[in-house]
Amino acid sequence: MKPFCLFLLVILSQQLLAQDIDAEKLKGVWVAKRVEYRNGYQMMSDEEVDRSNIVFVFEDRRLRFYTGGKGTTVTYTLSGSRIRTAQNATYQIDKLTDYELQLSEQTSTVLRNDQLRFICARQDASSYEDYIQKRFVLPAAKYDTDSFFVMNEFVYPKFKTRLIDSTFYETYQNSYNYIEDAFRQLARPRRDRFRVSFIVSKTGRIENIQVVESSDPKNNDNLVKAIKASEGQWIPARVHNKPVRTQVNYEFPYGLPENRQLTLEAVQALKAKDLFETGLQQFNRQRFEEALATFNQCIQLDPANVSIRLNRAATYFKLNRMAEACEDWKMLEKAGEKEATKMIKKYCQ
Repeated sequence: MKPFCLFLLVILSQQLLAQDIDAEKLKGVWVAKRVEYRNGYQMMSDEEVDRSNIVFVFEDRRLRFYTGGKGTTVTYTLSGSRIRTAQNATYQIDKLTDYELQLSEQTSTVLRNDQLRFICARQDASSYEDYIQKRFVLPAAKYDTDSFFVMNEFVYPKFKTRLIDSTFYETYQNSYNYIEDAFRQLARPRRDRFRVSFIVSKTGRIENIQVVESSDPKNNDNLVKAIKASEGQWIPARVHNKPVRTQVNYEFPYGLPENRQLTLEAVQALKAKDLFETGLQQFNRQRFEEALATFNQCIQLDPANVSIRLNRAATYFKLNRMAEACEDWKMLEKAGEKEATKMIKKYCQ
């Protein structure tokens, strides 16, 4: 092939790759459903993406970006399939249909391994406010025959401190801190996570407190007391100038990695690991009753952990509680633990 023809093919290929994106088709409200690195590795769990509520709103030469309810607005230009913002951020449109948008970050100041891809779905909404209204405000649920709204930046109760807060973020932060401070006066959570839900009534009273998830059920009552301690501090939310009930959902994590979204089982395993170290110290100091109580807590949190069960069996043995020791050894033998088989032959025949 002649050099000129080869050069022409390269130019044509580049032009095809950079075909213009229909700017009108890009306009609208897009919500991220998946966030991954450009190599395809998932950067955030689907649950975390949903909770973060990442929204792109494309208008004429203006992009509004929201995450967690906080927004920023920038101007942008569209060239071929590339978006460049006034802040020199660059995105490649990998895919655009009536229902799906895929954006890959190509900003030169961000290392390629750290660049993200957003896979978004189009929303049937005319604006961000319209999207929030449809997602959070309109679908009111019911509790005790009366409707309530999930607390969000448009429908939220206010929380009294020294002054009556006027913004969603002040309400969220101050009420969260108030409850957490009250909880810490009653309990000492270590590696723990608690998820709670309660309703602020039309008169500002607290109703239907639920501990939705708990890594340490012994502290559930203390957390409920801490939430009840905030009663009298709430001013009910209003919709169309009328008071409404609002559901508040909070998560209280303690001693957990901030860059990882952990399952409850993973949180409990971390908690069991910490308690296990305490149990070993008690065992080595011959405080066997205390060690047994600690190992029992560990097994409740992480029942499949072989090391914990081995040490509990050893503690039973030290306390001359052979029936319980043999029961643990038999469970360990089924798991393939050879040391347990030796102990059964020696003490459990």
